[in-house]
Amino acid sequence: MEWNLLYGKDRKPTLEEAGAFAGKLLSEDFMGFMAENCPAAPKLEYSGCTMQPGWNIKFKKNGKNVCTLYPLDGYFICMILIGGDAMAEMEARLGDFTPYIQGKFRDTRIFQGSRWLYLEIREQAVEWDLEELVFLKLRSMGLTPGPAPEKGKRTAREKGKGTASEKGKGMAPETVKGTAARGKGKRNEDEN
Repeated sequence: MEWNLLYGKDRKPTLEEAGAFAGKLLSEDFMGFMAENCPAAPKLEYSGCTMQPGWNIKFKKNGKNVCTLYPLDGYFICMILIGGDAMAEMEARLGDFTPYIQGKFRDTRIFQGSRWLYLEIREQAVEWDLEELVFLKLRSMGLTPGPAPEKGKRTAREKGKGTASEKGKGMAPETVKGTAARGKGKRNEDEN
């Protein structure tokens, strides 16, 4: 069933219901990451937008949007605007991201000084990339969870990207679970 039909304008869902509908990547992984690293609290808002109508989850701080999440059946879409300093950092680090994120970034035209990325989060590696995008966004908003990594250095989680069967080989358990970069707003850096 479609999210906007299940929860109409007059039937506001809870965050738990949104997570249950979209699955573990939203309910546990990404929402847990945001709770630990983003100073903005999640807020459910209804939108009649023809692109993605229905209830969505917004993270806003000081009137600025960090990102918006759209729950779908078993996955979610995240809209995140990357502009200014975040765009420059993203361009410098583009090779550190999954081919999916690289393609979306390259294919999205600049509008009003930003790239409006609409990302389908269906797998763990892409969810980890979304976390990195949120770090970029927060730093550009002055809500920094830590310094930008030096070029050529990657977090333990970024180094762990690959196919599902490759995940977990030679990696610490907390890396496989997706928590390596979540320590009190600081990024764990590994040497190459």
